[in-house]
Amino acid sequence: MFDVIVKNCRLVSSDGITEADILVKDGKVAAISADTSDVEASRTIDAGGKFVMPGVVDEHVHIIDMDLKNRYGRFELDSESAAVGGITTIIEMPITFPPTTTLDAFLEKKKQAGQRLKVDFALYGGGVPGNLPEIRKMHDAGAVGFKSMMAASVPGMFDAVSDGELFEIFQEIAACGSVIVVHAENETIIQALQKQIKAAGGKDMAAYEASQPVFQENEAIQRALLLQKEAGCRLIVLHVSNPDGVELIHRAQSEGQDVHCESGPQYLNITTDDAERIGPYMKVAPPVRSAEMNVRLWEQLENGLIDTLGSDHGGHPVEDKEPGWKDVWKAGNGALGLETSLPMMLTNGVNKGRLSLERLVEVMCEKPAKLFGIYPQKGTLQVGSDADLLILDLDIDTKVDASQFRSLHKYSPFDGMPVTGAPVLTMVRGTVVAEKGEVLVEQGFGQFVTRRDYEASK
Repeated sequence: MFDVIVKNCRLVSSDGITEADILVKDGKVAAISADTSDVEASRTIDAGGKFVMPGVVDEHVHIIDMDLKNRYGRFELDSESAAVGGITTIIEMPITFPPTTTLDAFLEKKKQAGQRLKVDFALYGGGVPGNLPEIRKMHDAGAVGFKSMMAASVPGMFDAVSDGELFEIFQEIAACGSVIVVHAENETIIQALQKQIKAAGGKDMAAYEASQPVFQENEAIQRALLLQKEAGCRLIVLHVSNPDGVELIHRAQSEGQDVHCESGPQYLNITTDDAERIGPYMKVAPPVRSAEMNVRLWEQLENGLIDTLGSDHGGHPVEDKEPGWKDVWKAGNGALGLETSLPMMLTNGVNKGRLSLERLVEVMCEKPAKLFGIYPQKGTLQVGSDADLLILDLDIDTKVDASQFRSLHKYSPFDGMPVTGAPVLTMVRGTVVAEKGEVLVEQGFGQFVTRRDYEASK
């Protein structure tokens, strides 16, 4: 007797699409079969011939943001956005208050998240000046990876590292057998350009974009690649915004370096042409780039040069964004993404023929799970994996309505954009957590996930 049968699936993996039924027992995929006519289960879900894919593993999430005490319910509400958006595992970033840069802070975040999140989660530790001895402790406590900032730090709380400090962190990551992710920009160039632009009276989104040009991002990427080559750790360069940066990483990867490229839906679905309309709600770091670069990014994504996509979900209150209409420097960086990442990629990628479903599953499910050592528990639907799955409706037509988001904050750079394609059912460990926009589990349903005992594939 099985717990659940999901029937009439068009099951998607990076290897192809097959017609099969999925049988679930004790939260795991117990079998995948083309004929379950004689099989009994406590519940049957009919996918009706729709595509069924693994739950999304979002490796780049700032749910807790700057308030670990979370007085406003952000754990619960933002994880509801994840469930509705088809994200079944989040990997939470360490830039919080207090920052996740010590073992004590790591354990407290794990406790708080475990009591309140509604989808499964893994945690980063932070690599900052002066905390080198804490990295091994957090790794041993279950951190799946670590983050360092080469720029855009939070002074006094999560400081950027110098090249020497970053190299030492890379060496420690290599010794632990973990993975390091970096925000790669050049802080000193950004500050110099901002000073010039502000002196000239620049206050709009074009001024912000000019202060963080492509060349400074790529300079930082090159430095990170050189340090990684010497240290030998696994490196992921985060939110790469431009195709030349993607090429730099791909070239190093093709030469044998254990380096990987993350981009995000914000760089694929909006461009600088949208700045006047979206304003401070598309203020992210690095900035979005030109329409010409956007076209090249889509080509690189489909051709395998981009390894993963992360939402970089992190919302400021609206009152921190609105002043940016008059003075962009007064607006916080960041945008919400948990509820929109998959629908936007289905809409402008899969349904427009720019991205196959198989490739989407690779970059949003399989590859992030592999890179962070949680595959095949997560990121795939095979016997023994957690029964995390999505039923997709590729024909559903709607539009992004940020006012209806489940998250604490309710805005989006994609607000008002048309959507064709979305998850209509989300399952985590054999339990339906969201269906047709409704969340069906209580806080604390989410479980902590950590690295497996074996080395993740490259």
